[in-house]
Amino acid sequence: MLKKMICGLLAVGMGLFAHAATLDDYAGKGCRYDGAVGRNGKPEGQGVWQCRDGRRYAGQFQKGRFHGKGAYSVNIRVGQEVFLEPFNVNSTKLNHMTLNGRFANGYAEGTFDVRKDGKPLFVMKFDKGIMTDAKLSKSIQK
Repeated sequence: MLKKMICGLLAVGMGLFAHAATLDDYAGKGCRYDGAVGRNGKPEGQGVWQCRDGRRYAGQFQKGRFHGKGAYSVNIRVGQEVFLEPFNVNSTKLNHMTLNGRFANGYAEGTFDVRKDGKPLFVMKFDKGIMTDAKLSKSIQK
């Protein structure tokens, strides 16, 4: 019984290492992170990263990178172009869209639901940030 209590306390204590913080100029000038931060001072757990240029990610982080379920939205001003590392494309290709899916080590991984103005647009598949397939959403095909 005592062994189970000690193991339980250790498990709870290990989960408490993250604390909430705001990190300015995180992963780029003009970008900001708000959320859980681990002992290493990097995003760890749930948080939001957003940049003045119109990029935003809300979701899970691990070791300072997008990792887990999240939503990445792109709203770049006309005439401005930014390279979107998680998707290995320029922002002009995904501007005014939100991509919902899973990330692994900072890159898009697996199937993403792509929406524009909240409406389904595409279903895209990625492998380590490289798009491998794109299809119109079933609701558009009808």
